[in-house]
Parts: sequence; C-alpha cells; structure tokens
Amino acid sequence: MVALASLTINYGLIDLIDGYSGYIDQARNQVLDAGWGLVFGVVIPLGLLAQLRRPERRIAGIQQVAVVALALGMAGVAGEAWRYVALAAGVAGVGALLVALHPARATFLARGQHPDVVMLVLAAVAAVPSIGYAWRMASAQRHDLPPADAVSNGLHHWSVMTALALLVPLLVLLAAARTMGWRIPAISASVAAGGWAISCLLAPDSPAGSEGHPWGWAVLVWAVVTFTATLWPRTRDRAVHASALAPSA
Repeated sequence: MVALASLTINYGLIDLIDGYSGYIDQARNQVLDAGWGLVFGVVIPLGLLAQLRRPERRIAGIQQVAVVALALGMAGVAGEAWRYVALAAGVAGVGALLVALHPARATFLARGQHPDVVMLVLAAVAAVPSIGYAWRMASAQRHDLPPADAVSNGLHHWSVMTALALLVPLLVLLAAARTMGWRIPAISASVAAGGWAISCLLAPDSPAGSEGHPWGWAVLVWAVVTFTATLWPRTRDRAVHASALAPSA
C-alpha cells in the first residue's frame, strides 16, 4: 500500500515518466522530474516491494526506507525546506511501523560480520561529487531559484535532488554493511544514479538539475560498474548473529 501511494498520489511514477519523455510539462523540468521519480518511483517502492517475498532475507529494503527518510530530512534542513522535514518524518514513521510488523525485525540493526570492500570503494568514489551536487541543489532551494513549476504535492524538486545525491553513497554504504538483502540498496543506488545520468543525457541543453553530458557519462559508468559489482557472484553471505535472528517473544 505504501509503495502504491508513493507511485501514485505522491507522483513517483508520473514524474519518473516525465523525466524521460518530457511529455507532461513540455520538457521544461526533465532532470528535476526524474529526480523526484527516482526517489519516490524507484528507491522507496523497490525497498518495500522486495518484502513481498521472503522478507526475513531482505531487511535491507526496510533499512533503505530509513535511509530515504534520513536523506530527505538532511535535504530539508540544508535547503531550509521544512516541508521536506515533515515528509521525512512521515517516511520514518512508515518505516518504523513496517519494522514493527516485519517478521525479521530483530535483524534491523544487525549487519554482516565483514564489510564489503568493493562497495566501500564505490561509495567513496561517489561521495565527493555527490556531496558537491547536493550542496548546489540545497543552495538553489534556499535561494528559491527557478523553475517555479517543478513542484509535486507542494514540494519543490530542488530538495529532492539534494536527497537523491545523498542517497546514492548512503545506500552503497548500507550495502557495504552486508545486512540481509544488501543487494537491494546497491541495486537501488545504481538505478538512481544511472537514471539521473540518463535524464541529463536525454534532456536538451543543460536544464535545471543537470551537470551536463560529461558528468552524465561519468555517473552512468559508475552506475554500471556498481550494478555489475552488485550482481557479481560472491562467496556465500555470512549469516548475521544467531541472537539477532531469534524470533522475538
């Protein structure tokens, strides 16, 4: 239900489509629309829908929702967009409810015995450009820069771009912790980064939220490398501590 709400009444799907077609707003805000769509039409739904099958092996999807709440809150504070802080609180509340209902809720704070070095390196590579981009997007929000019509549910898309930039390295760091279902955040980060890059490459000229074609290609390469590293066969994932897996009373 939450995933469906994110896709529909929160415009995740429609903004995702418009980010690549430009049909709805005549290609005025393609990159900004793609950013909203990637957060609410991809990252949140992927984390949630992954729970529909064998949720006890995929607690990382719920952890991913918590990371989205953190990124939205940070973006709201950085951009002085307080509605985003309220939105972050709402996402966090939903995440808390889902943790309480989750059959493997005892593993929510558990992690693998050893971090994934490849994911750590990929997160480090993404960190500096992501933080720089997030800072610029937050500044645009603080200064209320145009376009004025890049809005969903009363929230301007500058701050969601800040959140998207923060989400990419944060989700890869979550994957590096090797929690149960760690590939979910790694794939989500790859798709989010690649989706942003493709929107920059498809959009004409250099629209709001774009960093131009050279950065678009660079981020697309990073996304492909990260996606490939995520799917590359690993040695068997180490189980989390038995105490964490024990059913709660």
